[in-house]
Amino acid sequence: MTPKPNRKYNTGKIKKFLVFLFLAILFWVLTKFSREYTATVDASIVYKSIPNETLLAENNPEELSFDLTTNGFEFFYYKIKQPVITINISDYYTKGNKTIAITDIQLTSLISNQLDKNLSVKNLSLNDLKVHLELLVSKKIPVFSKAKLSYKKGYMSLDTLKIKPDSVQLSGPSEIIKKIDSIPTKSKNFNDIDEDFQETIEVALPDIPSLSVSPKEAELSIKVQEFTQKQITLPIEVINLPQGTIIKLIPEVTIISFNVPVKDFNKISKNDFRLFCDFSNKNEKENFMLTQFSKKPIDIRDVEIKDEKIDFLIFKQDSEE
Repeated sequence: MTPKPNRKYNTGKIKKFLVFLFLAILFWVLTKFSREYTATVDASIVYKSIPNETLLAENNPEELSFDLTTNGFEFFYYKIKQPVITINISDYYTKGNKTIAITDIQLTSLISNQLDKNLSVKNLSLNDLKVHLELLVSKKIPVFSKAKLSYKKGYMSLDTLKIKPDSVQLSGPSEIIKKIDSIPTKSKNFNDIDEDFQETIEVALPDIPSLSVSPKEAELSIKVQEFTQKQITLPIEVINLPQGTIIKLIPEVTIISFNVPVKDFNKISKNDFRLFCDFSNKNEKENFMLTQFSKKPIDIRDVEIKDEKIDFLIFKQDSEE
């Protein structure tokens, strides 16, 4: 069997062919992309330099399109990377206005300057660009606590819960701000308190991104003491008793019970109280009077009177002349 002859390839000719092919393709690409084309380009809009007293409203245009006349290289670039048109709101804003309008002529010039002054921009998708703003206002509103405090057994507060500051500055769109009259702290539980309480807690803003509050925190504080129960027996006085009328109270004394701070237990005596019944307000039908305090210490808690209703007997009443 006769062996086949070995074929020898001329590698030099192949290399030359490939070089000429590459140059031909390169020449074609340069020629093709150097020509001018007109096509529609989509661009995104970014708003900047927003005045301090305003806020962008929702649903403002975020994109626009236009016909762009340029060479193929530029088109290829803008197809890979979408152009971004920056609108500086402060350049068109007049104080107090809630809408700014940019005409198609201004917008065309703006696009040309930001992309390339040599490009031709026509046929914008927006005849004019209207940007809606919300005017920001600020007002001072009170803060109230949503924290829940519970005390260790035997301990109580000496006063009411204090909030500092008691009001904050709320800023945001006027339509929202006018509907808000107060603002709470965040909800939080504090348990087993057995000493003077002081805690910093955040103010709870409504879930509206356009709102801001200053300051963002408030301090809660309240004085706390250990309490114990005490009882005292007190006489009952009668006021507004007509002249010449003699009555007997049943009973004439009663027991009061109350909680008092441990440190003040021995300081509180019967001299710190006064109990009375008002004869002019007696219950005529059931013949009793109600006991009331005309004097008692301010730091005691849970005061109870054993005999709230006092019966009475009339022994003598002078006849009118």
